[in-house]
Parts: sequence; C-alpha cells; structure tokens
Amino acid sequence: MIFMVISTVTGMIGVSTGFRSGAPTGMAKSVIPADLMQIFLKAQEKYDVSWAVLAAVCKVETDFGRNMSTSSAGAMGFMQFMPATWQQYKQDGDGDGVYDPENPWDAIFAAANMLKADGYKDNPSQALYCYNHAWWYVNKVLTIASSFSDTMVPTGNGAWPVPGYITISSPFTLSRLHPILGYKRPHEGIDIDAPTGTPVIAAVSGKVKLAKPNGGYGNCIEITGDFCMNIYGHLSGYAVHAGDYVSQGQVIGYVGSTGLSTGPHLHFGVYVNNSPCNPEEWLRIPSANY
Repeated sequence: MIFMVISTVTGMIGVSTGFRSGAPTGMAKSVIPADLMQIFLKAQEKYDVSWAVLAAVCKVETDFGRNMSTSSAGAMGFMQFMPATWQQYKQDGDGDGVYDPENPWDAIFAAANMLKADGYKDNPSQALYCYNHAWWYVNKVLTIASSFSDTMVPTGNGAWPVPGYITISSPFTLSRLHPILGYKRPHEGIDIDAPTGTPVIAAVSGKVKLAKPNGGYGNCIEITGDFCMNIYGHLSGYAVHAGDYVSQGQVIGYVGSTGLSTGPHLHFGVYVNNSPCNPEEWLRIPSANY
C-alpha cells in the first residue's frame, strides 16, 4: 500500500517539497541489496535527499549495479552519469581518495549531491527531471520510491515539543484501536504524556495556520513550516493566534485533555506533502533541546 500523497500535474507526479524517507518497506528489504542500503541511508543523512529516491534512481538506471553498460548516449557507471556531469558532481563517498563512477559509494553520493544542487529541497520532481530530462522518468522514480518507503520525513530535525517529558503513550501507527471510539483507525502522530498546563514549544519555525478547537483534536494548533506541517492537539490553552509567525522553541500552547482524550497529553503530528510521517523518525532526541 502506498501512503505517499501525490498529485498528477501535466502527466507527472508532483511532490511539492523536499523530503527524506522513513523506514524501508518489506519490498525494499527484499529488492535492495543489504550492502547498498547502508549507502543510501548514509547519503540521505549527508545530503538531505531521500534514500528511497536514490534507491529508485539506482533501480531504474542499473538495477542496483547489475547492468552498468555505457548507454547509447554515453552515460556510465553505477548511477549512469554523463562524463561531464560526473566531473561536476563527483564525490569520494568511501574516502579512498579515488572518484570512481563505478564505485557504489562514490556514485550514490554523487547522485545525491547532484539532486541537492538541482534544488531537491524545494522541488524534488524538478531535480529528478534534471537528472534524466523526462517526466516519465520522474513519474517512474517517485512511484518506485513510494514502494520502498511508505513515509516521507521532513528535512532537518524538529525540536522535541514537550521539553522535560519523554513518555510516548501511543505511537504513530496505521492501525490503532481508538480508546474512546472503540474501532481501529490510523493514529497519525504520537501522544506525549505530560501534566495539564505544561508548555508546548514549536518543533519548527513557521506560520500558525490554525489555533482553535478542531474536532477530536480538541484545542488544536497547526503550524506550517518550510518543509512540513505540524499538528499540536488536546491543548488546554493557546499562546499564539492564527496568522502569527513563530520560531522553533517558542512556547505556543499548553498540554491539556480537550477533544477525544482520556488524559492530559500532547498529540503531535507531522505531515510532508500532505502525507503523515512518524515524528519519531524526525524529531531530535528528547534531551537535545532542553
């Protein structure tokens, strides 16, 4: 099942902002060689380019190195670079002092370097178009990438939203028995237990889109940043208003138990390209910002 939310624009898949990818799916584990997986993950960490997108490019270009023949256009190596493009973006991924387009570490890091340079963080689709100059290619790569990881993760890292409180009473999951409604549905965030009135801070800087009661979330704040949208639910009160601009770490509200809630906690959700992601794959470790 694919959870990446995409939109079709003039025959292409449109992804509106850069993202990293979360945990690999079963398909990814069965298709991607284990020795390559670590390289894709390291490249994501260094360049803030989705490991799943890099893996999809590799799958399309050389089937993970099984077919590295030079193309009719002259593209070569593990990720099929044109010679001039390789010279422009080459990387020494394994630190051996050699820039080798047939070396997986060098080639994958070079591909990540090129996508980053071509504006991946602002427009992944356009960056991929620069890689191959065909929208069918962009469509194919993003479709494969969504089968390799079913969650998108914002670039950068968010601040832990409830400083001093680290207990997660309910994790992110695609199927949870709702404690009040009594049936299973996705839990698109994490619940962090804390006493009523505990300050809640902004995980990222951005604009307050909403600060009012919002259905089951009770008193709720939504903040839209450069790379994601965050939801803060079940609050007891607000410290900001809709339309305000807030900075990462700024107090925005207070823990409560409003809406569909069994006790005081913060529901914290993260959405990238309108798709929910696991906040635990993105937030700084709880001790990093207090």
